[in-house]
This record gives sequence, structure tokens and C-alpha cells, in this order.
Amino acid sequence: MCLLFVYINPSPKEGEYKIVLVNNRDETYIRPAKPAHMWDCRVIGGMDAEEGKEGGTWLGISEAGKIGCLMNIFQPVEDFQDNVAPRGFIVVNYLQTEESGPDYMENIAKSGVIFNHFNLVTLDPGEESYNASYYNSQINAHQKLESGVHGFGNCQINTPFKKVQKGQRKLKEIIEEYGKLECEEQLISELFTMMQDTTKNFPDKQLIEQGRGHSEEFVKNLSSIYVSCPSHDYGTRTTTAILVDHTDRIVFREKTMQQPITLDALRWEVNTFSFFVRKMDHLFAKKNLGLKNE
Repeated sequence: MCLLFVYINPSPKEGEYKIVLVNNRDETYIRPAKPAHMWDCRVIGGMDAEEGKEGGTWLGISEAGKIGCLMNIFQPVEDFQDNVAPRGFIVVNYLQTEESGPDYMENIAKSGVIFNHFNLVTLDPGEESYNASYYNSQINAHQKLESGVHGFGNCQINTPFKKVQKGQRKLKEIIEEYGKLECEEQLISELFTMMQDTTKNFPDKQLIEQGRGHSEEFVKNLSSIYVSCPSHDYGTRTTTAILVDHTDRIVFREKTMQQPITLDALRWEVNTFSFFVRKMDHLFAKKNLGLKNE
């Protein structure tokens, strides 16, 4: 289970952001992953390190400012397929190609490759702001995303979970209050606080329908924005915020659990990257800021 919320400003004025994005990655605690870093292919993002799937990612940004995010679709137990293509390279391949999001999605739709179902969101730098697109593998189709606030989870865009709707409303409030460059650190703080909400949004008819065959305890635990389900060794491990301002300055901040993960003695690692689109010589990173039990 993962969450993505994004604000798209079509005509940013001085002191405003083109993009405000925040993402939660939910995964089993034992699955190995590398924290956000600069890859050899000039992509910034966390990296899957599970054997056989090394090198994939759920969220990343390229030196040209392209942003891609992939979220699995929560499926009933009987619908999940084994021995299908891994999804982790879908974002990586998009970030490395010169194709636009819609063209890339069209190629996926025509490829005939079989995956377990997923959502893909792409953000392409445009003349004034960003061109955003959404692809859902269940219907094998993509669509343009208009300006404003959008929310995505492990469900189709037209049948959102309650927590997705709640997060959208909260992001609108945050943008209205803190969506200016002069409030940047407060904005990031508010985004991370929003993604740490443990309130259960349950019962949720859509979540229950997609969770057929899973235990009620597990499904209920998935109904919060921040997921913690120790009995299933599963929960929110990483939160990432990405800001793109009117000058094309990008701030990428990730907060992720340090591995090996021990729930009764959690340690967090925070990595921040800031650079201008297509000006990667100015890239810098602040790494290994250990924060205990935040």
C-alpha cells in the first residue's frame, strides 16, 4: 500500500511552486532497499535491493526534472498472479527515456507485458509548469491530469479509498496556508506530519472489497495514511516530499527507516537533495541525519 498526493500549479507566480508532491511507501519491513541517492543514470530516488528485483524504484526524479511514481493496486488474494513481470523498472525506464508520460504509457499499454495491477503517475516539465498523466493497468488506459490537487492510492482514481480523499483535503489546506517559498521548511514539515496520520478511516467499502481474502485486522490497518501492521511485518517505511518552484529549483527530501528495521527501536535517516533542472552540477546532498523515534 502506498499513497501519493500532488499539487499542480499551471501558472506559478514568483515565490510559488509548480509542483508540491508527497509520497508514502508501504512495504514489508524485511524487504531490503537503499535510501534515496544519486544513481549512475542521473536519477534520484530510493532503490529496491530485493534479490531478483535490484535497481527498481517506486518514486524518482531525473536531472531533466521528470518525476515518476508507481503504486501497486491492492488486490484480493485470489487475483494476485505469480511469475509476472516485476513493476519496479517501470518508473526507472520512464525517467531514462526522452518520451513524454503519455507516450510512455501508450507503449506500456501496447506492449502485452503482464504485470500485477498498478497505477503510474508521470510529471513532465512543460513550458510554464508540468504536464501530468495517470495510467491504470486494470483498464489499460491513461489520462491527462488537470491542475489542482490529486490523490492516488492502491485503488483506481475513480474509486478512491477514504484515506486518499482525506489526504487530498488536507493537502489543499496545507497549500493554501504554506504554499509559498518563504514557508518552505514549514511546508515540508506539514507534508511529513500529514503523512504520519495513524487515524483509521474504517470501515471503507472500497478497501474492504479490494481486500477480499485478507484478514480484517490487516485491511483495517491499511485504512490509515501512515500504516503500521507489526503482525504482518508491514507498514509505512519511507516518506518523500518533492517541491519544484517557479525557477525550476527542486527540493527532494526523503525520510526512511534505517535497516535492519526494529520497531521498538526505530531510527530514521533523512536525505535532502536540491538542484536546478538540467543543472546537476549544482547538486548537493545532506545525508545520514539520524533521528530516533520521531
